[in-house]
Amino acid sequence: MRLTPRPVLRRGPVLRRALVALAAVGVVALTSACTGATDEPAASTTASGPAAEGGEGEQAAPVDDVATQVIAEQTVDTPAGSEVAGGEVTLILRDVRVDAEVLTVRWALRWEAPDRGDDEEMSLFDLGIDPVPLVTDTTHLQAFMPLCIKGDWNGDDADRDLCDATMLASPLVPLNTAVRNHSTLEGWAALPAPENEGGSLDVLIADGLPVFTGVTARQGS
Repeated sequence: MRLTPRPVLRRGPVLRRALVALAAVGVVALTSACTGATDEPAASTTASGPAAEGGEGEQAAPVDDVATQVIAEQTVDTPAGSEVAGGEVTLILRDVRVDAEVLTVRWALRWEAPDRGDDEEMSLFDLGIDPVPLVTDTTHLQAFMPLCIKGDWNGDDADRDLCDATMLASPLVPLNTAVRNHSTLEGWAALPAPENEGGSLDVLIADGLPVFTGVTARQGS
């Protein structure tokens, strides 16, 4: 199987459809960067309970019937290792759905470190996790990364950095996104939908975390 190092990102009209589709499934707030402004995206806040709470200016996750759904989950040692954070992280795949040519991936992450206090927090950066979802259609040999407001995944370093900073996704800033011990952080991303329905998808949320294989996207209403 041959895939290009930088998956092709379809943009233009698809980006506009992405905003419509996300609004349809309950996205009630987007940062100024997601409306074309020049401000930097707001950082996600601490996950402080059973699920991460939305902060002011934060990109809100879609709210619908999959808030507690579990398609699959995998538990691995914390990517940063025992010297930095310790414990384990459980990655949960909640939903993979196509609406109006947009593929929405919903996921959650739980950090559990028995050797640390229940109130102790770690940033995603300290946990060794930088979420940039990648969905690969292994049936039709296509790969997709999140839609972004600025930049281009296929461009130079500056373009890729801009795309990374303005993804239609949350959380966006690993350094400023904290997870409390034994709590769960909710995440999502909007990607271009595969051109062909029914393909077998591999879903990678971040380098260093396990891949979910053989996933089939459900079609939205």
